[in-house]
Amino acid sequence: VDTPLPIPNREVKHFYGEDSLCENSKLPIFFVLKICYNRFFSFSTIILHKYGKINMVNSMARRKKRSKFKLFVLIILVSLIGYYYYRVKNIEVIDGGDMEDTSLFFNIVNNRESDIDVVSEYFMNGMDESDFKSVLATKYTLVEPKKYSYINYDFEEIMDYSDLEKLYSEIGNSTIAETNIIGSSVDGRNIYGITIGSGDKVIFLDANIHAAEVSTTLVLTKFLVDIVNEYEIGNEEVKEALKGVKIAAIPCINPDGYEIYNFGVESLRNKDLWVYQKKDKIDFSVIKSNANGVDLNRNFPTQNVGLYYKEYSLIKNTSKEKTTNSKKYFNGYSAGSEPEIKAAMSFMIKHYRDTYAYINFHSQGRVLYAGKPNLTKKFNTMSNKFGKFISSYTGYRVHGLSSEEVGQGNDGSATDFMAELANGFVFSSKTGRLSTNKYKENNCTFDYRYPVVTMEITRTWTSDPAVFKDEYYNYGIKNMLFDLIQKKF
Repeated sequence: VDTPLPIPNREVKHFYGEDSLCENSKLPIFFVLKICYNRFFSFSTIILHKYGKINMVNSMARRKKRSKFKLFVLIILVSLIGYYYYRVKNIEVIDGGDMEDTSLFFNIVNNRESDIDVVSEYFMNGMDESDFKSVLATKYTLVEPKKYSYINYDFEEIMDYSDLEKLYSEIGNSTIAETNIIGSSVDGRNIYGITIGSGDKVIFLDANIHAAEVSTTLVLTKFLVDIVNEYEIGNEEVKEALKGVKIAAIPCINPDGYEIYNFGVESLRNKDLWVYQKKDKIDFSVIKSNANGVDLNRNFPTQNVGLYYKEYSLIKNTSKEKTTNSKKYFNGYSAGSEPEIKAAMSFMIKHYRDTYAYINFHSQGRVLYAGKPNLTKKFNTMSNKFGKFISSYTGYRVHGLSSEEVGQGNDGSATDFMAELANGFVFSSKTGRLSTNKYKENNCTFDYRYPVVTMEITRTWTSDPAVFKDEYYNYGIKNMLFDLIQKKF
């Protein structure tokens, strides 16, 4: 099937890829099957005739071959149709506009949790459904590859973001890599999604969601540089590993924050942005937000973002308004409001179904956080095991479920989002958040089997490249990541 047939006066409530079919869309499936069968058979017969595969002289033999070939084509088409139906079985069709093509697919439901009485307050709006659909429809811009040459980078100096962009472009010159612009920041800087490898198992890595945590961008960038260099010089272990694994990385989710922390607030081009306007009251040595004053790691549209349960008070470091207090953070006025988060969400949704392991890099304390109290035991067991795997290289301490809060106003992180994707959550148009049947004692299932870990590298925030280099080589990060692509976890 080249494209799905249009459904007049209907809108697909859940959005899927260009070659999708909808179970409840009332599509005349047998009609579609017949058309596909006839077209495919006619085309195939022409090809076979052209290359002498059908004996046009012996009509009896020809009819027998045609009958067998028809049966074969029918079996293939029925299998394909069944597969498409299985993949999108929960799609809902409502009255509205025409079917809309999108680049990604994800379930959107029109209901919400049944135990809403456990929530004390929603202090943040959910993500608008149209905004979520726009994330699914995100189109990336490929950074056109040129001839590859060996990339020289080894933490020589702190780099401004434009120099990092050149490195990302050079990474994309490798025959095993691809560099895309997946979105932009509030100050107009590009956000990059990089893939390396041709395998069907994805290791997802992202960094620098908090402004001051610039070490994470440079450590992750160094790993990506090392991988393509080793591949291109013929390292057999790396070449073999990348046949089975693909690295998907966002090396800097918060490029404005990266620039502000390293080079000062004057690096902002738009002087009307909130952070610039409040520059005299902000301690930039500990800044975490983006240029809008939003903590990006509290802005993902997860189930419990921007709310707290009746059994708790709102956690003390949450602010309902933008704040210059470095000990508080602001989630945003609505979930998924920031362009940086929309870009990250798109890349995550694109890859999560094939993900093998996920690491969210931060930089404060040399610790690891593994586990989510509201999710499945199998997920938490796997995440804890993954944390111990990382710890065996780095010596970082692993924190489990007792170190995680749910329903206290502290939710909405990148790891919350990826963990809920792994556990089969869908997007609710009612709440504007990821959703399942209940807030507490939910029936989520560990559908996509990957662990989620927050990795806090370095002792504290710094812009000293010598510290980054020491952490990468002497605290086992390089060896851990290289072994991870060889599936040693």
